[in-house]
Amino acid sequence: MVNQERLMTIESDRDSVCAGDDMSRHNVFSEFSEDTTIENMMTELMKIHTIGSTWAVWAGTYTNYKCIRDRKGNWLIDEKTRIKDFFQDIEKFVFFDKEFMGSIRCEK
Repeated sequence: MVNQERLMTIESDRDSVCAGDDMSRHNVFSEFSEDTTIENMMTELMKIHTIGSTWAVWAGTYTNYKCIRDRKGNWLIDEKTRIKDFFQDIEKFVFFDKEFMGSIRCEK
């Protein structure tokens, strides 16, 4: 029997930088192996959302989220965590946040 790699689809998005930037969506759907580390996932997502590479990053929803990094690039979680463990209790959504939305505070 062949051991098939299980994939997880992660939606990522970023804050806009100006009014005209909102004319089109920035969200992207990417597939990763469930065993990918948060660090490797973030490396790939920062290639997509290059403008947000120095912004805070969180995952989940506005009411159920986990912070990943603060604005200074400090990890707020163990970056070696596998995404299948990290996303087990939150939505598979990662957001690069320029100004912290609502009550979300990703700070060290």
